Amino acid sequence: MPKPMQSKPSENIIIMKKQRKQNKIIKDRDSEDWCFECKDGGKLMICDYRDCLKVYHPECVGKDDSFMENEEPWNCNRHSCLICQNTAKFYCVCCPNAVCGCCIGEVEFAPVKGKKGFCDNCLELLLLAEQNADYDTDGEKVDFNDRETYECLFKEYWDIIKGREGLTVDNVYSADARLKKRGRCSNSVKKGKAKECKKLIISEKAMGKKKVSKAIEFIGWGSRPLIKFLTSIGKDTTKQLSQYDVESIISGYIQEKNLFNPKKKRRILCDPLLYSLFRRKSVDKNQIYSLLDIHFVANLEQSEDDESEDEDEIILGEKKNENITEAFKKQKTLSSNRTCQEEEVNRTVKETGFASIVAENIKLVYLSKSLVERLLKQPESFDCKVVGSFVRTKTDPTDYQRHTAHQLLQVRGIKKNANEVLLQVSNMPIDLHITMLSDSDFTKEECEDLQQMVENGLLKKPTVVELEQKARSLHEDITKHWIEMELVKLQKCIDRANEKGWRAELFQYLDKIELLKKPSEQERLLKQEPKVIAEMVELRSDS
Repeated sequence: MPKPMQSKPSENIIIMKKQRKQNKIIKDRDSEDWCFECKDGGKLMICDYRDCLKVYHPECVGKDDSFMENEEPWNCNRHSCLICQNTAKFYCVCCPNAVCGCCIGEVEFAPVKGKKGFCDNCLELLLLAEQNADYDTDGEKVDFNDRETYECLFKEYWDIIKGREGLTVDNVYSADARLKKRGRCSNSVKKGKAKECKKLIISEKAMGKKKVSKAIEFIGWGSRPLIKFLTSIGKDTTKQLSQYDVESIISGYIQEKNLFNPKKKRRILCDPLLYSLFRRKSVDKNQIYSLLDIHFVANLEQSEDDESEDEDEIILGEKKNENITEAFKKQKTLSSNRTCQEEEVNRTVKETGFASIVAENIKLVYLSKSLVERLLKQPESFDCKVVGSFVRTKTDPTDYQRHTAHQLLQVRGIKKNANEVLLQVSNMPIDLHITMLSDSDFTKEECEDLQQMVENGLLKKPTVVELEQKARSLHEDITKHWIEMELVKLQKCIDRANEKGWRAELFQYLDKIELLKKPSEQERLLKQEPKVIAEMVELRSDS
């Protein structure tokens, strides 16, 4: 009896297999060239989820090299909510952190463009990168020019990806403002979770910055997650432990479990126990102490006071007249308005004649160390240009009232001797050697400290006319110096793109450097008139 003929695979199945193979070839071709976790290149594996082009080192996602050789499909964490593990709806542009619509109110995440946004970790690094800061908010040294550091690779990744994602630095600052203004619970949180959020809301302003409030339940002296973590590793929680004690315990646990990122020893890869405590897949070793702030009931009273102040600011911000000018909005001058029964008033704004103490104005007259050294070569105009400008130097480590590692100071005079030139600056008893100046840009926090000094009467408030005159006298020197520094920066980016084979980014950098080298473009920048933002006051009259 003849054997029955076996049916051949249908034509549709063959087409589907070919299509899958073709899609894989396209994904391999278009995938990114750097690990989405550590931002470095090397031997990488691509995520198999649909059209996801993110790639990772196996060790950065808890796999070994042999995992790349098997055919098992693998999806990266970007496609599942970091809270409930359901399908994610909102994605961080710079890391695998993602969250669903129900849980977005429980995490520090700011959407900026559709489903794209920034988590609090990446947002902090982006702000530091855009300011080219030397220290983070915890006072730890960061270096955005050393390719051996995570922050440098992160900044290079951001410079590349922001164009692809259609984002700018304005999106970063708007995301920061949105996180600061967010209320207790997001409207997108489901009713059941919203009730849970109401148990206890504390602000993280005590950590040095405003963040989205989290719901924390306390058991005695510590939070439930902290007590649970300590108990699970065999520690006695019947007696209160200090924040330093807990930090030491966690550091020992990390050492014992060898949770250090193989590529970046500063980064800790959180196992399930640490994740339940920090709610992060990785943390910086130097941030552990500050991340513990919200887990101690002793920090609660201060946090609640800060939150109350933030709520007053948010309420007032919503009631402000929409016709106030943009310059007035930038100053964020929020008056106290604690009742809903206050009389309606007509608001108008008026210039005071003084210059506003904001970053846009200070940048016009800010001198870095290398620029001061260049001005030294112009002895006939050195005094005239430097006096009245602002410089940046390290703060006194014994001054516990300051929360920043650097400070902005105004140059009041010049002292010269046979060997060197010293700068006499405001609010500092000693004269500064030029070597003591910083060569990096100042931060937003340092500008706010300067504004506070002016409000406290420790520094004379400059008029618009005075600041414009000083800005005009320095404009050519500052612009030429910026052009030189930018050309060096772009050349480094070109070298990096060549090294990594990033063709699209390489052409972008080449176009930018070619444009900036043109005499016509440099002349255009030099001819731009520096504009000073005037201080505005709000005038009220009864309606």
